[in-house]
Amino acid sequence: MSYKRLLLVEALLFLFAAAIVGRLFYWQVLKHESFQVAAKNQVENTVLVGAKRGKILASDGSVLVSNQKAYLVYVLLPEIKKLQGKDETYDDLVKKIVDKLTPSLLEERITSKEKVEQGEKDKIRYEIKETITFQLHLPNLVWVPIAKKVSEETKQKIESLKIDGIGFENDTKRFYPEKGLASSLLGFVGKNEEGNDEGYFGLEGYYDEKLRGRSGRLVQEVDALGKPILAADPQGLGALDGSDLSTTIDRTVQFVVDRKLQEAVKRFGAKGGAVVVLDPKTGALLANSSQPTFDPLDFEDTKPENYKNLVVSEVYEPGSTFKVVTTAAAVDTGAVKTDTICPCEGSIQIGEYKIQTWNDKYHPNSTISQILQNSDNIGAAFMAEKTGLDPFLKYVKNFGFGKLTGIDLQGEEAGIVKERRNWSRLELVTASFGQGLSVTPLQMANALATVANGGKATKPYGVKKIIGPKGVVEIEPKELKQVIKPATANTLKYLLQAAVEGDGKRKIPYGYRVAGKTGTAQVPIAGHYSGKTVASFIGFGPVEDPRFVMAVVLFEPSASIWAVETTEPLFFEIIKELYPYWGIPVHQ
Repeated sequence: MSYKRLLLVEALLFLFAAAIVGRLFYWQVLKHESFQVAAKNQVENTVLVGAKRGKILASDGSVLVSNQKAYLVYVLLPEIKKLQGKDETYDDLVKKIVDKLTPSLLEERITSKEKVEQGEKDKIRYEIKETITFQLHLPNLVWVPIAKKVSEETKQKIESLKIDGIGFENDTKRFYPEKGLASSLLGFVGKNEEGNDEGYFGLEGYYDEKLRGRSGRLVQEVDALGKPILAADPQGLGALDGSDLSTTIDRTVQFVVDRKLQEAVKRFGAKGGAVVVLDPKTGALLANSSQPTFDPLDFEDTKPENYKNLVVSEVYEPGSTFKVVTTAAAVDTGAVKTDTICPCEGSIQIGEYKIQTWNDKYHPNSTISQILQNSDNIGAAFMAEKTGLDPFLKYVKNFGFGKLTGIDLQGEEAGIVKERRNWSRLELVTASFGQGLSVTPLQMANALATVANGGKATKPYGVKKIIGPKGVVEIEPKELKQVIKPATANTLKYLLQAAVEGDGKRKIPYGYRVAGKTGTAQVPIAGHYSGKTVASFIGFGPVEDPRFVMAVVLFEPSASIWAVETTEPLFFEIIKELYPYWGIPVHQ
């Protein structure tokens, strides 16, 4: 062999060896982690161990939301493969199982309680069949889930079919002992994009991370067929159950408010309604009701717009209820006193706009008390202009408008208060009687709570304890700031008591001393006001030592557009049942 030929052979051998070494380096070093994972997947099976979701409790410890036993239904793929005959395809085998299984799963897969059409049955059968068939052709899969949150009764029905290859895994689903009580406040548990449980809206949404806990992982050795090796000792991370929530909700108050609001929405032909009840001294949420609502066990069969908690999520122009803020600002700054007289002789012209009273009747030489009793827009404009734009706007913001209250409920809206540069005399005058800005029912209740609490603002909250596996977290009431002087707050109490007695004597149950204000606001549509209204009433009682604050709102009532004929009577219907429950004495 010539010397050149020998060098060529050596070079080829060197390149071959280098290629082998390079490939080994690629496999053993660069791809080490991925091969290690693949190797582990061949001998190990990781199973997620679900955590138990926390309960939600009323203030007295009674259960509002808990869990009940349920099951995950799955198909065991190795068992299906064993059943496969020589002349059968996977599709044939799956069809046999699905055709037999589907009727017992209809009640779990279809939310409607009405008769199930054949087309819907075929659709569900197709969905399950496609799911199993697709998964059968994927490597390293042992089982495929086909139905979740199945009840014990349905599980027994499926077991009675004696289908080889069908198995069950323990699970839980939400249980509501009080059925639909406080649904909008509580929210519901649905599935996220990964198919896992997740809380939506209300407390379920806001506290989802606390409630759901942490899933565990169980790692088992498996044989070549993917079955667990019984002799192997499983290892992993244990599940950590979710925390329980102890709320401030008074179950009795919530029950009364839910029932009365539902009746009122129907009676007055309203598009919807909201009622919120607060403890003015602490900001504790005693009740929160919203209509229309939904069944938390059947939320998928409800219009998505019904999921909204209107107490925190619906913004509207407050109308004359906002005169409470206007009066507070005027009295607190000293711009007016209780004996100040408003000329109030007629309408106000600002450019092309004419400001009038609600009935185009005027009350010359009115006192502040008479302005509130007559719900006089001209009187409100008088007080706001006496106060001045910048001080007025400062009080509006200090009362919490234009920003979130920070309550622990998902979906809260901030409302709209224009930036200072966008305010003119017209904005000041119209805002004085609740037009040109927007609020939520909770914001109005919270503003009135500031008056009832001696001028001190508190942060509203719905959960007082988080009871977790590692201990209890107490949530204390949070005082924010002194918005108005105690003397101003005391003056307002009696001005608002006179306002109620002045325009609603026939509706006040005998001996009930409450302070409050009605509001009827037109609904703005496309830059102008429509004939539809939002009727509202905010009030607290008893006047001497307020125990509660309540905001009552009906959206677009049709039987009557006026708050004095709708929300004010509803307010008194509610407290007529609650005063005896609270043990509040009635003055003789």
